[in-house]
Amino acid sequence: MAATPSRLLAMMARRGGLWSGLPSDADWDSFEMATGDTLVVRADVGGISVTAVLDSGSAASIISASLARRLGLDGAEKRTIRGLGGRASAGIVRDLDVVIGKQARYLALAYTADLDTASAAFGRQIDLILGQDVLAGRCLALDFANARYALAERFAGGPDWASAPMGHGSNRELLDYASIGGLDPVPLVVDLGSSTALILSRDYTDRHGLLDGKPRSTAILGGVDGKRLATSFMVDRTEVAGLRVDVIPALAVDDWLSGSTVGNIGLPLFAQFDVVLDFTIGRLWLHALAASRRPAMLEDHSGLGLATSTNALVVVHVAAGSPAARDGWVIGDRIVAVDGRPVDVTYTRGALWRWRFGAAGRRVKLTVDGGAVREIQLVDYY
Repeated sequence: MAATPSRLLAMMARRGGLWSGLPSDADWDSFEMATGDTLVVRADVGGISVTAVLDSGSAASIISASLARRLGLDGAEKRTIRGLGGRASAGIVRDLDVVIGKQARYLALAYTADLDTASAAFGRQIDLILGQDVLAGRCLALDFANARYALAERFAGGPDWASAPMGHGSNRELLDYASIGGLDPVPLVVDLGSSTALILSRDYTDRHGLLDGKPRSTAILGGVDGKRLATSFMVDRTEVAGLRVDVIPALAVDDWLSGSTVGNIGLPLFAQFDVVLDFTIGRLWLHALAASRRPAMLEDHSGLGLATSTNALVVVHVAAGSPAARDGWVIGDRIVAVDGRPVDVTYTRGALWRWRFGAAGRRVKLTVDGGAVREIQLVDYY
């Protein structure tokens, strides 16, 4: 569906529309829902324009080591940063001027780390992860139907919005409560930087039998704290702020480190709503999108976990019980073309990346290094 022109959206807001709870002078800027699961914006750091990912799951912003060098920041002061699946060493940089959403923000401190793993999984260079620090004292409004966002000083809500309180865990993780599979609400990280709709600790899923009798497989999660293996399965339903979403692709992880939460809600699940994260009063606002306007929560049907380069897709994981496992794919295999279309720098910018999420039964021809063509039939394998 075509996006509504910004002038018309502004007129609707002035007449008391959905976004009338924002100040009338709120500046909207565009975002990209890249590869269906990553919220990408343009930002400026120290006068350099960069590709950035909005990540409410990170308390502090992180810049890539290569960007730090370009800015003349050495990051010699070290600290261990803690992700939800592990720890990693990072440098500390200070006094950063960042422009995002047409607003200038000052960061007294940020981290610098190797973002190559995140960039490889995404297929583009990521130089900046924008954490909660750039959102402090602001309301982040996300209009998924029209691919735009705004940073505003306040949000008044309205009758079309449901809301719930947000808080912080022991490690500053942003959290909200949600019901999983009809169970009592539990604390989950509000994580716009997660490309997985729902992640749960294996301890929680086992205690409540959420995997019992369900097809399951495996997947790889990657981040600044490295890669880890997870169990993939489907959750029947989830309720956030009293609003229900059915059939959610989910992962269960053995090594969940947050003692304050049992999992996280990622971008694909939040994208089923219009969203406002109000950091001024600690409140999450949601408005359910019409079914026709909701982006699909993508479910892989190939079993190939892939890292993207400028000229190939490299297999980094083969999911258990998947078509890829059945056909003998192995870690390290390189795909150079999909249905005859070469893999290049445009792979994640167009629609070619969608092939893994096509309808079950579809056959896809994959050309590997050396020119051989291997056909894979997509299957709903979990």
